[in-house]
Amino acid sequence: MPDDAADAALLDNQLAFLAAHRGAVRRSRDAIEVVGDSPDFSVWIPLSTATELPADARTVRLVPWSGDGWEERLLRAGFEPTHVLVHMEAPVEGAADEPLVAVASDAEAADFAEVQAAAFLDPEEADYDWWRKEFVERAVQNYREQALYLLRVDGHPAATTLVLRTGPVTGVYAVATKPQYRGRGLATRLLGQARRDAAGGRLTLQVVEGSDAERLYLSLGFRCAFRSPHFRRP
Repeated sequence: MPDDAADAALLDNQLAFLAAHRGAVRRSRDAIEVVGDSPDFSVWIPLSTATELPADARTVRLVPWSGDGWEERLLRAGFEPTHVLVHMEAPVEGAADEPLVAVASDAEAADFAEVQAAAFLDPEEADYDWWRKEFVERAVQNYREQALYLLRVDGHPAATTLVLRTGPVTGVYAVATKPQYRGRGLATRLLGQARRDAAGGRLTLQVVEGSDAERLYLSLGFRCAFRSPHFRRP
């Protein structure tokens, strides 16, 4: 049985990341709405079985405390299931590597964004230039308030992660490695730093259920805290 208060703390951490890097978060007693800079990041989250489904909602995300019956309601309203986001949690012990130094300048933040673009974007996509610019702007905007870590190989930006703390919860985001540097254990070293940052608290991240990333994190000691199904109106 999920612990709603504990699960909500993990969700709050992700919402803080989304508010800083993807758009705006609006909260009410009955629902949470994420208004993304890109439509792909906009989502509506019900917090009660009694909540009314907005007529203009395009993507709906369910959490354990949304209440029963929402999947059936969404299917009847014409929504289709898309994917399940898994909130994972791991013990914070075991960070043995030397501590890493977080990004501390605009230039390093731009290098951080360069890795994100190489790892996450397809140059053939129509919005490629928009996202590259967005990654740079968000990294420069946030590195003073959040811990952005950048690993280099032979002086070249190679791998990144971002660590954001909200209360006792430390969230891991933007885990990325340029294709030519994968398989060298860089992500594992970055996660070791995240464990160090989370000492005395909780460590969390989110992955798509059934993905290679989920299998990787399971092998590194992460376990499912709760599932968050997504539905989209065609």
